[in-house]
Amino acid sequence: MPSQTEEIKQRLDIVDLIKEYVQLTPAGSNLKAKCPFHNEKTPSFMVSPEKQIFHCFGCQAGGDHFEFIKRIDGIEFPEALRILADKAGVKLDYHNPEIHSRKTKTFDLCDDIALYWHQKLKNDAGLSSIRSYLEERGVKSRTIDDFLIGYALESWDESIKYLQHKGYSLLEISQAGISCVSEKGKPYDRFRGRLIFPIRNIHGNAAGFGARKMKDEDTGGKYINSPQTDIYNKSEILYNLDQAKMEIKRLDYAILVEGYMDVLACYQAGTKNAVAVSGTSLTEGQIKILKRYTQNVMIAFDADVAGTLANLRGIDLAWQAGLNVKVIHLPDGKDPDDIIRESAEEWRQLVAKADNYMDYIFKVTLENLDLSRIDHKKKAAQKLLKVIGKLGDEVETAHYVKKLARELDVAEESLRKVLLRLKAQLRNQKSPAGEESTSSGFVKISNGDYQRALAERLLSLLIKFPQQISFISQQLDPEIIAENKAQEVYKMLIIHYNKEQSFNYQSFIKEFSQEHESYLNKLLLLSEVDETKDTHLVLHEEFKVIIGRLKKDHFNNKIKEVGQKIARAEKEKNQDLLKELSEEFNKLMSQLKEV
Repeated sequence: MPSQTEEIKQRLDIVDLIKEYVQLTPAGSNLKAKCPFHNEKTPSFMVSPEKQIFHCFGCQAGGDHFEFIKRIDGIEFPEALRILADKAGVKLDYHNPEIHSRKTKTFDLCDDIALYWHQKLKNDAGLSSIRSYLEERGVKSRTIDDFLIGYALESWDESIKYLQHKGYSLLEISQAGISCVSEKGKPYDRFRGRLIFPIRNIHGNAAGFGARKMKDEDTGGKYINSPQTDIYNKSEILYNLDQAKMEIKRLDYAILVEGYMDVLACYQAGTKNAVAVSGTSLTEGQIKILKRYTQNVMIAFDADVAGTLANLRGIDLAWQAGLNVKVIHLPDGKDPDDIIRESAEEWRQLVAKADNYMDYIFKVTLENLDLSRIDHKKKAAQKLLKVIGKLGDEVETAHYVKKLARELDVAEESLRKVLLRLKAQLRNQKSPAGEESTSSGFVKISNGDYQRALAERLLSLLIKFPQQISFISQQLDPEIIAENKAQEVYKMLIIHYNKEQSFNYQSFIKEFSQEHESYLNKLLLLSEVDETKDTHLVLHEEFKVIIGRLKKDHFNNKIKEVGQKIARAEKEKNQDLLKELSEEFNKLMSQLKEV
């Protein structure tokens, strides 16, 4: 009978799992994408449907279903196990200690209190005024259910007592951000007397809460959020992404708003791809999460000064991350919630007429300047040319230089000269420190990296063509391979093949500890993307070249080591050692010549 982890992996296709986060495209028998774990322009992230593994050849991340979820969500194995079990429909044995952790218990606590507050709002006879408020704001009963909106009673400790009754300790309640401690050292409910908006992670678990006060005389801000906890970081979570992610993928764009009520209004108006930053300006972490689902974002922040500044910061961050950004222009003093309650059709028209990011930046930069003044013209040129200078497309660059020349009533050629200077400055700023470049502009690869790549090429070919293992083992001693992990795998390949007289990858990897899993998966995917044909002549020529290079590197390194020892022996006038080392040196030189 398979273990629960094996049962989950059997039921879940890793391709379907990763597709929820990454846009995959075919690459032979595999699939590829830009890696979700590091920034890259050329896809180096590979997924094998046959072997049910992934590997990134850029950052070396790799593994199975569990490793992917752990990395993408920044969680430990117990949380990954529970998430994947839920997706696979596998019922876990909750007596098993490996599924419990502090984080999983915090998620359970937040889910429990979210449901409790929601049921209070729906059923408590004393909360009719809160329900009336939501009705007046146009929030429908179905929406309250879909978003699990709730209410925390005004009692100082009612929520705490409920959670204690459920078996949670005061420490766990505090660590989840549900309670605070008074000056007298007594715990009290953080969100007492507030309307509650559960902020759920991508899997639909409550991770934190936004809370709106319902009485003007109450202390604290109009909205407050959970503090940072083990499971909640406001700069790396988006309100409603758990429900919006599939619609974002389907439509291939997301609408980004500021508040919870904006999301609810969008949702009810049929805009199911809206998410909110909830209590923060747009961050790099949030952009990274959005990029899993789309490359296109529309921003709809309030049309006040703070909203404009937030727009500009968000545009710059999103644009630098490679997103295509548009801005939805909101009438002064209104947010999406206001507009939709007045007219859902007006909202749809504003979305349809959204400006692209360059037109928006032109608009907000120029609207407060007096372009009859030369100093204002210079200020506009400097600011906008810096943005134009970052454009990668020549046609787009030419278009906006011409537009700026027209707006400022200056010669295009003058702006182009300034632009060239700014581009040169940008190139200098982008040059990475510490990389040694050749005269051709290529970054030099260290000898260690080169040897490692050769060894990995050899091993991937042997995994692809295991019938060559016996032949290659006669041509290449394991000690020739410098990299320890590669040498160990090479030895085990020889032992495994000689013992079994065949090669099975799944039984082979069982001979290694878990720390080798990522490395072995990398070799496997290298073998699968390799296009070398199984012809005797081509294959043996390939092996001959690799073995020759490995041997040359090995003997050159040995010669260098012995040469250093000879220099020390001469300095110490150790004639016996000098004679021994000289013989070793000559032997190595002879071996090198034979390669």
